[in-house]
Amino acid sequence: MKGKSCLAWFAAFVVVCGFFPGIGKAAPQEVPLRAAVEALGGSVLWIHEEKAATAVLGTRKWKITLGSARSDADGRQVDLPKPAAMDQEHRLYVPLASFREALGVALELRAGSWDIGKGDAAGLGMRWMRLLQLEKYEEARGMMNPSLAELYPADVLERYKSHIEENYGSWTLTKADARENRVHRNAVLSYQTPRGKSFRMELRFGRDGRLDDLALLPSDSGLYRPPAYDDPGRYVTEQVMVGTESLPLPGSLTLPAKAEGKVPAVVLVHGSGPNDEDESSGGGKMFRDIAVGLAREGIAVLRYAKRTYEYPNRSLTPDFTVREETIEDCLTAVKLLRQDKRIDPGRIYVLGHSQGGMLVPKMIEEDQEGAIAGAMLLSAPSGALEDLMLAQYEGIVKRAVEAGEAGADLERKQANADMWRQAVDMLHDDRYSKAHMPADFPLPHAYWWYDIRQYSGPMIARGQHVPLLILQGGNDVQVPPSSIKVWKQALGGRTDVSCKLYPGLNHMYALYDRPSTGEEYRLASNVPEFVIRDLADWIHLGIK
Repeated sequence: MKGKSCLAWFAAFVVVCGFFPGIGKAAPQEVPLRAAVEALGGSVLWIHEEKAATAVLGTRKWKITLGSARSDADGRQVDLPKPAAMDQEHRLYVPLASFREALGVALELRAGSWDIGKGDAAGLGMRWMRLLQLEKYEEARGMMNPSLAELYPADVLERYKSHIEENYGSWTLTKADARENRVHRNAVLSYQTPRGKSFRMELRFGRDGRLDDLALLPSDSGLYRPPAYDDPGRYVTEQVMVGTESLPLPGSLTLPAKAEGKVPAVVLVHGSGPNDEDESSGGGKMFRDIAVGLAREGIAVLRYAKRTYEYPNRSLTPDFTVREETIEDCLTAVKLLRQDKRIDPGRIYVLGHSQGGMLVPKMIEEDQEGAIAGAMLLSAPSGALEDLMLAQYEGIVKRAVEAGEAGADLERKQANADMWRQAVDMLHDDRYSKAHMPADFPLPHAYWWYDIRQYSGPMIARGQHVPLLILQGGNDVQVPPSSIKVWKQALGGRTDVSCKLYPGLNHMYALYDRPSTGEEYRLASNVPEFVIRDLADWIHLGIK
């Protein structure tokens, strides 16, 4: 009896542990390969002649051959605990640890559900996009933090998915990367569609692994190349954080290497729309060029992600204005520089591009401490923004007609121009205001537009006394060269203002030898070194 009891106990132990011999070791957890890969938006290809399966997850590939304990992950050997085999239902199971090693995803299988480790931004992003694609909206919401989940009930997520499909079609993952900053762990995912279009999703995860915000972006051209004056030995770059406590923004502080004493510094302020810290546009990164160029000239530069870029959903409150979009974060960045012992607090400047330049007088007006020593305005609109936008869309139609366009493309461009005409007419109508906006205003964020309508930077700057350098490209299709004339005329009574026009430079401060249309932004480009030197000379030498 005693011997039978021992034998029964031992048999039960073997069953529970799942192996024999090797007492004390748990069997490796296995997962169905196809289900695991498809849970992330990938696919599995079966090659019958080779008796092999290849898991494809973006650019990552993992080939497993039946009967072999060796597998290949992008040319790298990954050994399996035992030769690969299928079960009776022809499903290939793989050790979870091998899956993680081969495809680089911190995957977990808990109670029949797929989970991703909170530190794996790319994996989290792939999983979230797959849930969206499968219309599992509540599971997708479960991966969000409360602030974002409140903005995205299931019906809104459904519309978001429909918006992607209407513009692109169904999507297939082509690349998955991760990028980390002081605020977020970002999944950067590229997708291809049957229509030949591609798009990029950036999903911003907090340190707790919850989705904090997300952005649908055009694909990165990958054409940008650093300028000739970019000398990495002449500067160092540190990650910083600016912005408000609830919406912190990641940024970079570029400092001259081996600087002696305190150095002057510049805060870079973006143009309209959501912009990253480099103000990337097609093949150019205007703000990055300025940062490394000025650092070489002994000047520190602080650039950061625009609030509407880092938080495209959470930042857009009903009463959102240019103060929340631009001004507040710029002044916070100036304050951060004043607290840095390496920076000369009496020589902190602001450089605003396009809409950012237009708003410089407003920033100076709100700078109660007088911390801004001077400002540089690059392609700053001189009149009301709504009038400029209408002129831009009417210019698009005019060029299309001159080029002989017809059909649906021309109709679409004309419809956009008509919509802007309707919006501008309403903005010019004194019956409407922020307190009484038209119900049928055709543009999003009506409150933003009624807050800024008829704004005039030159009129505000006329009564100010902070030195200004105003620059303008002569080949600018977005802000006409005539704008600098308006600034000069309005500020003609001031002796601390300098203006300069650059023939041949477009809106992104790149040389272009044909009339600019904006299409050339896709080409690789850099800010010319002579612009960098003019900025540096003005900072170092001051107004004459």
